[in-house]
Amino acid sequence: MSTVSSTDMQVKQLDKSGQAFEVVIKPPSKDASEVKLSSPPRSPTCLDAKTIQEKLEKAEERRKSMEAETLKKLAKEREHQMEVLSKAAEVEAAFAKKAQEELEKKQELYEQNQQAQRQAKIERLKEMEKRAQEVRRNKKEFATSG
Repeated sequence: MSTVSSTDMQVKQLDKSGQAFEVVIKPPSKDASEVKLSSPPRSPTCLDAKTIQEKLEKAEERRKSMEAETLKKLAKEREHQMEVLSKAAEVEAAFAKKAQEELEKKQELYEQNQQAQRQAKIERLKEMEKRAQEVRRNKKEFATSG
């Protein structure tokens, strides 16, 4: 059986397999109760008017600095928003211009197709009129010869 000793406890091994132990805790010594914990040293609690004024001025400077930082950050965000809005307006204008150009191109093509169809119809009507005149002439010649 082996024993391990520490300042506050003692551990004894009960069997050779190392699975059973006995832990004996020593009672607290009288020296430990006499030791008092001390807090860290404090700054003097009595502050004079000059020190208080300095602290107030530093606090005011910190507050103004933080306010300036916040305003700077807000201005930067606003500038970013304006850039985003102007970019969106540019994209929208470009899209509208492109759509207008495509619409005009389609209208022009439609008008050209309509004009071509009208011209083709006029040509067909002229051809029909020529044939009709030829048929009438042939009919007149046939009637006069027969």
